[in-house]
Amino acid sequence: MPMTKKRKFWALLGILIFLLLNYPLLQIFNRDTLLAGVPVLVLYLHVVWILAIVGLYALGSRLTSRE
Repeated sequence: MPMTKKRKFWALLGILIFLLLNYPLLQIFNRDTLLAGVPVLVLYLHVVWILAIVGLYALGSRLTSRE
């Protein structure tokens, strides 16, 4: 895979994580509702954070295994 394609994947994932952790989506999930006793915003932040880590790990291991 050419270096430019790798950079595009990393940039796309970075932009996606940035958008998911930015104001408009955070405001949507900033409610007084509780799920299993935990505020929805806290659950959203944890889910996005874990998915970002898993996505970065998967992309990193996939790209390094092909070299």
